[in-house]
Amino acid sequence: MATILIADDDPIVRDIAGEMLRATAHAAVLAEDGVEVLRLLDVVAVDLLITDMLMPNMDGGEVILAAREKYPDLKILAISGGGAVGVDLMLRTARAFGADATLTKPLQIATFIRTVDQLLQSRPLLRSVAS
Repeated sequence: MATILIADDDPIVRDIAGEMLRATAHAAVLAEDGVEVLRLLDVVAVDLLITDMLMPNMDGGEVILAAREKYPDLKILAISGGGAVGVDLMLRTARAFGADATLTKPLQIATFIRTVDQLLQSRPLLRSVAS
């Protein structure tokens, strides 16, 4: 079982992704924006971060950069529907900022679970929470 942090400002996406992960015996921690992600990363030992690219307060690009700096071994999956900018540009940006994998929303269940499993199989040991 892994602990996975899901960040998305859309509560439906957040809740559905959390339920999909719980159905595969993972623990899901939910955040509605990047500010909450960074706060949670300091107090919860997380194996994988899933972040939307377009969120209020702190977008996914900023989250990826901050998480990479503080937790360089953390696996990161970026997701996006693209918004006005377009999904291809958003996900290329996520990769450039350090995301390990990217997926387009709406998430397809089989692809989502397979991607999560692949990222978790390549993970280092669970990182410790900063004291």
